[in-house]
Amino acid sequence: MEKVNQIPGALMDWIVKTLNSGVNPEAIVDAMIRKGYDPRLSYTTLFRIVGNKSTHTAGVQAPYEYEQPEIAKKGSTIQASDREIKVLSIVEKPFIMHVGNFMSFEECDQLIELSRERLKPSTVIDPKTGEEKAATGRTSKGMSFYLRENEFIKKIENRIMELTEFPIENGEGLQVLNYGVGEEYKSHFDYFPPSKIDPEKGGQRVATLLIYLNNVPAGGQTVFPKAGVSIVPTKGSAVYFHYGNSKGEVDRLSLHSSIPVSEGEKWVATKWIRQDNIYRSQI
Repeated sequence: MEKVNQIPGALMDWIVKTLNSGVNPEAIVDAMIRKGYDPRLSYTTLFRIVGNKSTHTAGVQAPYEYEQPEIAKKGSTIQASDREIKVLSIVEKPFIMHVGNFMSFEECDQLIELSRERLKPSTVIDPKTGEEKAATGRTSKGMSFYLRENEFIKKIENRIMELTEFPIENGEGLQVLNYGVGEEYKSHFDYFPPSKIDPEKGGQRVATLLIYLNNVPAGGQTVFPKAGVSIVPTKGSAVYFHYGNSKGEVDRLSLHSSIPVSEGEKWVATKWIRQDNIYRSQI
């Protein structure tokens, strides 16, 4: 299907009317993309209408009390043991921090090469069963490293710990994803459904760190539709978002997606962080 690159006035009126009726912005964007509208155009149109204010349907946003994560107290420059990480931007609700110089270009290339031969079709967590399954909404390929699998992975994990202030044992194995042209990950949450939280395996996910391993020629942005935030993949940079508090609440404004790659490919590493030691039951 050929993508439509212009929004007619009648559609703009429909978008405004639909938003006012209480429909979530991400549902509108998904509908526009299915109708053939360019994904980037669809998101930017919604951002222009909604503005930078967080939006949600009345009655859908569960209670969530914002708590300042440790990473927010570090200032504009974060000194890790082996490099200086620059804070590029911060959004408070939901908490999103974009940083530069998290990894060197050489480290990004090395991580890609270590991952390439182990890639398999990506899976998602079924919100009803909590089980992993293949899904049409996630069309990337991926693989996961074991915790401390080798000296290189240990170095990256230690840097993540220094950045986030979460112990290495609270993090799931580093996952690497590869998206080709047209591949995407539709709007989703990273946290688990309440019925599928296992206290013996670290409990709920509370934060995510995405590390961009290459520059994407076109498309592939990480989009937070309820916050009006779009982050362009830039080699060596990373985005951290925090969506779980000490009361066990989760932030529904953390909804996000990876829009389709339009040109080239996208490589990204993901570290999911849980509220407790994942391996506690094995100690």
